[in-house]
Amino acid sequence: MKAQAGTPVQRSLALCAALSCAFSACSSDSQHPSRVQDTGGVSNGNAGSVDSAGLAGIDSGGAGAGGETENAGGSRNAGGEAGNGGDAAAPTLEVGGSAPTPGPATCSQMPHWAAASPLEGVSSPAAETLLSITLDELDLAFLRAGTLYVAHRASQTAPFSAITPVTLPAGWSALHGASLSADGKRLLLVSDPDQKKLGELTRATREQTFSGEVDETAFSGVNGDALYTGKIYAAPVVSGGDDQLIFNSAYLDAASTVVYSTRVGSAPWSAPRQLQAKLLDGGPTTRRLPTGLSADPRTLFYFNEETMQEEGRFRAASLPSSPLYDLVNLGARRGAAPNASCNHLYSDADSDVVVEKD
Repeated sequence: MKAQAGTPVQRSLALCAALSCAFSACSSDSQHPSRVQDTGGVSNGNAGSVDSAGLAGIDSGGAGAGGETENAGGSRNAGGEAGNGGDAAAPTLEVGGSAPTPGPATCSQMPHWAAASPLEGVSSPAAETLLSITLDELDLAFLRAGTLYVAHRASQTAPFSAITPVTLPAGWSALHGASLSADGKRLLLVSDPDQKKLGELTRATREQTFSGEVDETAFSGVNGDALYTGKIYAAPVVSGGDDQLIFNSAYLDAASTVVYSTRVGSAPWSAPRQLQAKLLDGGPTTRRLPTGLSADPRTLFYFNEETMQEEGRFRAASLPSSPLYDLVNLGARRGAAPNASCNHLYSDADSDVVVEKD
């Protein structure tokens, strides 16, 4: 069963009823078997959520749980939690994503991932961790024994052949996440050790490696928010349309949540706003770390530090404020990210980057 078609954008977005279906465990005869666990499949949005008591100060820009509405300008209510209610004024137009369209979502809520296999050219005796893969499956960013690498191949069926290390300037690393743009020409990074800034390296062609200084220009609104509030960032993910940026935002040793920024064209990213009230909240060691976004983008993949499981959440529309409720547990994978058709799922397992087919 696929995610249901979205309803028109309005002040309150209606959600489809939570599906009750079994998520089949996968089998594999490869040396890297699928690690999906039969955990009961799709559940409603309350599964695994963290109570938001004490989350004062978390931004409330995104639409809240249960069809909550958003105050114009993304203002907070008393206590700092996601806005609940609002006036009857016409909603502010939202950038990033598009209105709901008929038909199922790109990613199925009942996948049967199977035959996990290591990526030729990437797999080695050293430990590898997936960071990002482009939707066309031609460019990959990963850690090998803690060092950042990028890889490129000419086609989806070819092995990754151009694998090069990336030398990062002081104050930046990929230890808190990294994300490739859809065209493979930009690599988003998180500053280290402070985690208070996002920036990007660029390259002219996909065959080149990334080098030079990290450019923070497009992230002035994001970084300014961290400077003003004291937040720290991790795990950025960029949409295929390059109009949504999703990442984890937290207060140092305190509450965390998942936020989003939007933009039109190559304009700077907006100040971050909370993506989903309560369901993606956590503490300093129980974060929800985004890892991948479907091409729609109606499915968010993230690693749940509280359960130590990879999860996927689905929404009815591609608008960033469309609530993410239906949940699929993806088991012990980490770093899950789909291709454009969502029939290939990349992740890392047993210290190797692997790919599975649906």
